[in-house]
Amino acid sequence: MMTSRERVRAAITHQNPDRIPAAFEAVDSVRKRLLAHYGFTSYDQLIEKFGIDIVPVTPRYIGPPLKEYRNEKGQLVRQSYWGYEETLYETAIDTYGITSYYPFHGAETVEDIDRLPFPDPDWFDYSSIKEQCDKYPDKAIITGHEGPFQIVTFLMEMDEFFMLMVDEPEAAKRLLERMVDFELEYYKRILEAGEGRIDIIRPHDDYGTQISLLFSVDMWKEFFMENTKKLTALAHKYGAFYQQHSCGAVRPIIPYLIDCNVDVLEPLQKVEGLDPDSLQAEFGGKITFHGGIDTQDILPHGTPEQVSAETAHYMHTLHQNGGYILMASQCFEGDVPIENIEAVYQVDRSVQ
Repeated sequence: MMTSRERVRAAITHQNPDRIPAAFEAVDSVRKRLLAHYGFTSYDQLIEKFGIDIVPVTPRYIGPPLKEYRNEKGQLVRQSYWGYEETLYETAIDTYGITSYYPFHGAETVEDIDRLPFPDPDWFDYSSIKEQCDKYPDKAIITGHEGPFQIVTFLMEMDEFFMLMVDEPEAAKRLLERMVDFELEYYKRILEAGEGRIDIIRPHDDYGTQISLLFSVDMWKEFFMENTKKLTALAHKYGAFYQQHSCGAVRPIIPYLIDCNVDVLEPLQKVEGLDPDSLQAEFGGKITFHGGIDTQDILPHGTPEQVSAETAHYMHTLHQNGGYILMASQCFEGDVPIENIEAVYQVDRSVQ
Protein backbone atom coordinates (compact mmCIF):
# COMPACT_ATOMS: atom_id res chain seq x y z
CA MET A 1 0.00 0.00 0.00
CA MET A 2 1.32 3.43 -0.95
CA THR A 3 1.68 6.33 1.44
CA SER A 4 -0.35 9.42 0.62
CA ARG A 5 2.80 11.14 -0.60
CA GLU A 6 3.68 8.27 -2.91
CA ARG A 7 0.08 8.14 -4.15
CA VAL A 8 -0.05 11.85 -5.02
CA ARG A 9 3.34 11.80 -6.70
CA ALA A 10 2.37 8.76 -8.75
CA ALA A 11 -0.85 10.43 -9.90
CA ILE A 12 0.90 13.65 -10.91
CA THR A 13 3.63 11.81 -12.83
CA HIS A 14 1.00 9.71 -14.66
CA GLN A 15 1.86 6.46 -13.01
CA ASN A 16 -0.73 4.16 -11.50
CA PRO A 17 -1.33 4.81 -7.78
CA ASP A 18 -3.01 2.20 -5.60
CA ARG A 19 -6.01 4.52 -5.37
CA ILE A 20 -7.01 7.92 -6.64
CA PRO A 21 -5.63 10.57 -4.25
CA ALA A 22 -7.96 13.08 -2.61
CA ALA A 23 -7.73 16.64 -1.33
CA PHE A 24 -10.03 18.49 1.04
CA GLU A 25 -10.79 22.20 1.43
CA ALA A 26 -13.67 23.81 3.28
CA VAL A 27 -14.52 27.21 4.70
CA ASP A 28 -14.09 27.52 8.46
CA SER A 29 -17.78 27.23 9.21
CA VAL A 30 -17.96 23.90 7.38
CA ARG A 31 -14.89 22.55 9.16
CA LYS A 32 -16.42 23.46 12.51
CA ARG A 33 -19.74 21.88 11.52
CA LEU A 34 -18.03 18.67 10.45
CA LEU A 35 -15.97 18.46 13.65
CA ALA A 36 -19.08 18.96 15.77
CA HIS A 37 -21.06 16.45 13.69
CA TYR A 38 -18.51 13.69 14.18
CA GLY A 39 -17.53 14.67 17.71
CA PHE A 40 -13.96 15.27 16.56
CA THR A 41 -11.51 17.62 18.22
CA SER A 42 -8.95 18.09 15.45
CA TYR A 43 -8.50 18.59 11.72
CA ASP A 44 -6.31 15.47 11.67
CA GLN A 45 -9.29 13.31 12.60
CA LEU A 46 -11.28 14.84 9.77
CA ILE A 47 -8.69 14.19 7.06
CA GLU A 48 -8.24 10.61 8.24
CA LYS A 49 -11.99 9.99 8.12
CA PHE A 50 -12.18 11.18 4.51
CA GLY A 51 -8.91 9.54 3.44
CA ILE A 52 -7.26 12.83 2.48
CA ASP A 53 -3.77 12.63 0.98
CA ILE A 54 -2.71 16.29 0.81
CA VAL A 55 -2.24 18.72 3.73
CA PRO A 56 -1.20 22.41 3.67
CA VAL A 57 1.65 24.19 5.42
CA THR A 58 2.38 27.91 5.60
CA PRO A 59 4.94 30.17 7.28
CA ARG A 60 3.80 32.39 10.15
CA TYR A 61 3.50 36.13 9.53
CA ILE A 62 5.82 38.10 11.85
CA GLY A 63 5.97 41.41 9.97
CA PRO A 64 4.70 44.86 10.92
CA PRO A 65 1.39 44.94 12.82
CA LEU A 66 -1.65 44.91 10.55
CA LYS A 67 -4.62 47.19 11.09
CA GLU A 68 -7.91 45.75 12.29
CA TYR A 69 -10.85 48.01 13.12
CA ARG A 70 -14.62 48.48 12.91
CA ASN A 71 -16.00 50.80 10.25
CA GLU A 72 -18.92 53.20 10.74
CA LYS A 73 -21.36 50.32 10.16
CA GLY A 74 -19.72 48.23 12.84
CA GLN A 75 -18.23 45.81 10.30
CA LEU A 76 -14.79 44.35 10.92
CA VAL A 77 -12.08 45.59 8.53
CA ARG A 78 -8.73 43.78 8.24
CA GLN A 79 -5.53 44.84 6.53
CA SER A 80 -3.41 42.39 4.52
CA TYR A 81 0.39 42.43 4.60
CA TRP A 82 0.09 43.57 0.97
CA GLY A 83 -1.61 46.74 2.24
CA TYR A 84 -5.14 46.24 0.92
CA GLU A 85 -8.07 46.11 3.34
CA GLU A 86 -11.10 43.86 3.26
CA THR A 87 -14.43 44.36 4.99
CA LEU A 88 -16.13 41.28 6.43
CA TYR A 89 -19.77 40.78 5.48
CA GLU A 90 -21.93 38.33 7.38
CA THR A 91 -24.66 36.34 5.63
CA ALA A 92 -27.00 33.63 6.83
CA ILE A 93 -24.50 31.05 5.58
CA ASP A 94 -21.05 32.47 6.33
CA THR A 95 -18.79 35.53 6.61
CA TYR A 96 -17.05 36.83 3.49
CA GLY A 97 -14.32 39.40 2.96
CA ILE A 98 -14.68 42.05 0.22
CA THR A 99 -11.79 44.34 -0.70
CA SER A 100 -12.68 47.86 0.43
CA TYR A 101 -9.35 49.72 0.11
CA TYR A 102 -7.06 49.45 -2.93
CA PRO A 103 -3.64 50.92 -2.07
CA PHE A 104 -2.28 50.84 -5.64
CA HIS A 105 -5.19 52.84 -7.10
CA GLY A 106 -3.94 55.48 -9.53
CA ALA A 107 -0.55 53.88 -10.32
CA GLU A 108 -0.04 54.44 -14.06
CA THR A 109 3.65 54.35 -14.93
CA VAL A 110 6.67 52.12 -14.34
CA GLU A 111 7.98 54.83 -12.00
CA ASP A 112 4.72 54.74 -10.03
CA ILE A 113 5.00 50.95 -9.73
CA ASP A 114 8.61 51.11 -8.54
CA ARG A 115 7.61 53.51 -5.74
CA LEU A 116 4.88 51.24 -4.37
CA PRO A 117 5.49 49.45 -1.06
CA PHE A 118 5.79 45.67 -1.33
CA PRO A 119 5.98 43.08 1.44
CA ASP A 120 9.36 41.74 2.49
CA PRO A 121 10.01 37.97 2.53
CA ASP A 122 11.64 38.59 5.92
CA TRP A 123 8.15 39.24 7.30
CA PHE A 124 7.58 35.47 7.64
CA ASP A 125 8.87 32.84 10.03
CA TYR A 126 9.87 29.84 7.93
CA SER A 127 11.40 27.92 10.81
CA SER A 128 8.19 26.03 11.58
CA ILE A 129 7.76 24.65 8.04
CA LYS A 130 9.83 21.52 8.68
CA GLU A 131 7.97 20.89 11.94
CA GLN A 132 4.62 21.26 10.15
CA CYS A 133 5.79 18.78 7.50
CA ASP A 134 7.10 16.33 10.09
CA LYS A 135 3.65 16.23 11.69
CA TYR A 136 2.43 14.50 8.51
CA PRO A 137 5.31 12.23 7.45
CA ASP A 138 3.21 10.14 5.07
CA LYS A 139 1.12 12.94 3.53
CA ALA A 140 1.80 15.03 0.45
CA ILE A 141 2.51 18.63 1.47
CA ILE A 142 1.12 21.64 -0.39
CA THR A 143 1.76 25.35 0.10
CA GLY A 144 0.53 28.42 -1.69
CA HIS A 145 -1.59 31.56 -1.65
CA GLU A 146 -3.00 34.07 -4.11
CA GLY A 147 -0.80 34.45 -7.17
CA PRO A 148 0.51 37.59 -8.88
CA PHE A 149 -2.62 38.38 -10.90
CA GLN A 150 -4.99 37.67 -8.02
CA ILE A 151 -3.09 39.91 -5.63
CA VAL A 152 -3.03 42.73 -8.19
CA THR A 153 -6.84 42.71 -8.26
CA PHE A 154 -6.82 43.33 -4.49
CA LEU A 155 -4.35 46.20 -4.83
CA MET A 156 -6.18 48.01 -7.63
CA GLU A 157 -9.63 47.35 -9.00
CA MET A 158 -9.68 44.75 -11.76
CA ASP A 159 -10.93 47.09 -14.48
CA GLU A 160 -8.19 49.56 -13.57
CA PHE A 161 -5.55 46.86 -14.05
CA PHE A 162 -7.11 45.79 -17.36
CA MET A 163 -6.83 49.37 -18.58
CA LEU A 164 -3.21 49.43 -17.41
CA MET A 165 -2.56 46.28 -19.47
CA VAL A 166 -3.94 48.04 -22.55
CA ASP A 167 -2.77 51.64 -22.07
CA GLU A 168 0.48 51.17 -20.14
CA PRO A 169 1.58 47.57 -20.75
CA GLU A 170 5.11 48.14 -19.46
CA ALA A 171 3.73 49.38 -16.14
CA ALA A 172 1.43 46.36 -15.90
CA LYS A 173 4.33 44.03 -16.67
CA ARG A 174 6.52 45.76 -14.08
CA LEU A 175 3.80 45.32 -11.45
CA LEU A 176 3.52 41.60 -12.21
CA GLU A 177 7.32 41.30 -12.29
CA ARG A 178 7.60 42.76 -8.79
CA MET A 179 4.87 40.37 -7.65
CA VAL A 180 6.75 37.38 -9.03
CA ASP A 181 10.05 38.58 -7.53
CA PHE A 182 8.41 38.43 -4.10
CA GLU A 183 6.80 35.05 -4.82
CA LEU A 184 10.05 33.50 -6.02
CA GLU A 185 11.89 34.44 -2.84
CA TYR A 186 8.96 33.57 -0.57
CA TYR A 187 8.49 30.10 -2.07
CA LYS A 188 12.25 29.50 -2.26
CA ARG A 189 12.51 30.00 1.48
CA ILE A 190 9.56 27.67 2.13
CA LEU A 191 11.05 24.99 -0.13
CA GLU A 192 14.42 25.24 1.58
CA ALA A 193 12.90 25.21 5.05
CA GLY A 194 10.91 22.08 4.12
CA GLU A 195 14.14 20.21 3.33
CA GLY A 196 12.63 18.26 0.47
CA ARG A 197 9.22 17.64 2.02
CA ILE A 198 7.23 20.21 0.05
CA ASP A 199 5.45 18.38 -2.76
CA ILE A 200 3.26 21.05 -4.39
CA ILE A 201 3.44 24.82 -4.87
CA ARG A 202 -0.04 26.20 -5.59
CA PRO A 203 -0.63 29.84 -6.56
CA HIS A 204 -4.26 30.95 -6.95
CA ASP A 205 -4.83 33.04 -10.07
CA ASP A 206 -8.37 33.21 -11.44
CA TYR A 207 -7.95 33.83 -15.16
CA GLY A 208 -11.51 33.04 -16.22
CA THR A 209 -15.17 33.89 -15.85
CA GLN A 210 -18.03 31.41 -16.05
CA ILE A 211 -18.10 31.76 -19.84
CA SER A 212 -14.64 32.81 -21.04
CA LEU A 213 -11.17 34.03 -20.17
CA LEU A 214 -10.88 37.47 -18.59
CA PHE A 215 -8.59 38.52 -21.45
CA SER A 216 -7.41 37.09 -24.75
CA VAL A 217 -5.05 34.16 -25.02
CA ASP A 218 -2.47 36.46 -26.58
CA MET A 219 -2.70 38.80 -23.58
CA TRP A 220 -2.30 35.86 -21.19
CA LYS A 221 0.80 34.80 -23.08
CA GLU A 222 2.19 38.34 -23.07
CA PHE A 223 1.62 39.11 -19.40
CA PHE A 224 1.67 35.76 -17.59
CA MET A 225 3.47 33.05 -19.53
CA GLU A 226 7.09 33.89 -18.72
CA ASN A 227 6.30 34.51 -15.06
CA THR A 228 4.54 31.14 -14.86
CA LYS A 229 7.67 29.51 -16.32
CA LYS A 230 9.79 31.15 -13.60
CA LEU A 231 7.54 29.76 -10.86
CA THR A 232 7.33 26.25 -12.30
CA ALA A 233 11.12 26.21 -12.70
CA LEU A 234 11.53 27.12 -9.04
CA ALA A 235 9.19 24.33 -7.90
CA HIS A 236 10.91 21.76 -10.08
CA LYS A 237 14.38 22.84 -8.94
CA TYR A 238 13.42 21.72 -5.43
CA GLY A 239 11.66 18.52 -6.48
CA ALA A 240 8.15 19.93 -6.06
CA PHE A 241 5.23 20.07 -8.48
CA TYR A 242 3.48 23.21 -9.65
CA GLN A 243 -0.32 23.29 -9.31
CA GLN A 244 -2.11 26.14 -11.05
CA HIS A 245 -5.38 27.19 -9.48
CA SER A 246 -7.65 29.12 -11.79
CA CYS A 247 -11.40 29.35 -11.57
CA GLY A 248 -13.36 29.91 -14.75
CA ALA A 249 -13.38 28.82 -18.37
CA VAL A 250 -9.62 28.53 -18.90
CA ARG A 251 -9.50 25.76 -21.50
CA PRO A 252 -7.93 28.01 -24.21
CA ILE A 253 -4.77 28.45 -22.12
CA ILE A 254 -4.33 24.80 -21.07
CA PRO A 255 -1.88 24.10 -23.93
CA TYR A 256 0.22 27.05 -22.79
CA LEU A 257 0.09 25.97 -19.14
CA ILE A 258 1.46 22.64 -20.35
CA ASP A 259 4.17 24.52 -22.29
CA CYS A 260 5.02 26.31 -19.01
CA ASN A 261 5.51 22.89 -17.35
CA VAL A 262 2.52 23.26 -15.05
CA ASP A 263 1.92 19.85 -13.47
CA VAL A 264 -1.62 20.15 -12.11
CA LEU A 265 -4.64 22.27 -13.05
CA GLU A 266 -7.52 22.91 -10.71
CA PRO A 267 -10.40 23.35 -9.93
CA LEU A 268 -12.33 22.27 -13.10
CA GLN A 269 -15.50 24.25 -12.59
CA LYS A 270 -18.59 23.15 -14.48
CA VAL A 271 -18.12 25.79 -17.18
CA GLU A 272 -17.64 25.96 -20.91
CA GLY A 273 -14.79 23.75 -22.12
CA LEU A 274 -13.98 21.93 -18.88
CA ASP A 275 -16.10 18.80 -19.21
CA PRO A 276 -13.98 15.83 -18.15
CA ASP A 277 -14.48 13.74 -21.29
CA SER A 278 -13.10 16.33 -23.70
CA LEU A 279 -10.31 17.33 -21.29
CA GLN A 280 -9.15 13.72 -21.10
CA ALA A 281 -9.40 13.28 -24.86
CA GLU A 282 -7.21 16.30 -25.61
CA PHE A 283 -4.90 16.65 -22.61
CA GLY A 284 -4.85 13.26 -20.89
CA GLY A 285 -1.32 12.28 -19.91
CA LYS A 286 -0.02 15.84 -20.41
CA ILE A 287 -1.29 17.47 -17.22
CA THR A 288 -2.98 16.23 -14.03
CA PHE A 289 -6.49 17.46 -13.28
CA HIS A 290 -7.76 18.25 -9.79
CA GLY A 291 -11.32 18.69 -8.54
CA GLY A 292 -14.45 19.16 -10.60
CA ILE A 293 -17.25 18.06 -8.26
CA ASP A 294 -19.51 21.06 -8.70
CA THR A 295 -19.93 23.34 -5.67
CA GLN A 296 -22.42 25.62 -7.43
CA ASP A 297 -25.17 23.11 -8.20
CA ILE A 298 -24.81 19.40 -7.50
CA LEU A 299 -23.07 19.62 -4.12
CA PRO A 300 -25.46 22.12 -2.50
CA HIS A 301 -28.63 21.00 -4.29
CA GLY A 302 -28.16 17.38 -5.42
CA THR A 303 -28.81 14.14 -3.61
CA PRO A 304 -25.98 12.01 -2.20
CA GLU A 305 -26.66 9.52 -4.98
CA GLN A 306 -26.21 12.21 -7.62
CA VAL A 307 -23.01 13.39 -5.95
CA SER A 308 -21.66 9.83 -5.87
CA ALA A 309 -22.46 9.32 -9.55
CA GLU A 310 -20.78 12.61 -10.53
CA THR A 311 -17.72 11.77 -8.43
CA ALA A 312 -17.42 8.33 -10.03
CA HIS A 313 -17.71 9.87 -13.50
CA TYR A 314 -14.87 12.34 -12.89
CA MET A 315 -12.64 9.66 -11.41
CA HIS A 316 -13.25 7.07 -14.12
CA THR A 317 -12.86 9.64 -16.90
CA LEU A 318 -9.81 11.57 -15.74
CA HIS A 319 -7.86 8.83 -14.00
CA GLN A 320 -5.93 7.03 -16.72
CA ASN A 321 -2.62 5.83 -15.26
CA GLY A 322 -2.81 8.63 -12.72
CA GLY A 323 -3.72 12.10 -13.90
CA TYR A 324 -6.46 12.96 -11.42
CA ILE A 325 -6.82 14.18 -7.81
CA LEU A 326 -10.29 14.10 -6.28
CA MET A 327 -11.78 17.28 -4.80
CA ALA A 328 -14.75 19.58 -5.16
CA SER A 329 -14.50 22.36 -7.72
CA GLN A 330 -13.88 24.83 -4.86
CA CYS A 331 -13.90 24.79 -1.07
CA PHE A 332 -16.96 23.18 0.43
CA GLU A 333 -19.17 26.14 1.30
CA GLY A 334 -21.77 26.45 4.04
CA ASP A 335 -24.66 25.50 1.75
CA VAL A 336 -23.32 21.96 1.11
CA PRO A 337 -25.02 19.29 3.26
CA ILE A 338 -22.73 17.02 5.25
CA GLU A 339 -24.15 13.93 3.54
CA ASN A 340 -23.04 15.31 0.16
CA ILE A 341 -19.50 15.92 1.43
CA GLU A 342 -19.51 12.33 2.69
CA ALA A 343 -20.76 11.13 -0.71
CA VAL A 344 -17.69 12.57 -2.45
CA TYR A 345 -15.26 10.64 -0.28
CA GLN A 346 -17.24 7.42 0.09
CA VAL A 347 -16.97 6.48 -3.59
CA ASP A 348 -14.50 3.63 -4.09
CA ARG A 349 -11.17 5.19 -5.14
CA SER A 350 -9.24 1.96 -5.58
CA VAL A 351 -7.51 1.47 -8.91
CA GLN A 352 -8.14 -1.80 -10.72
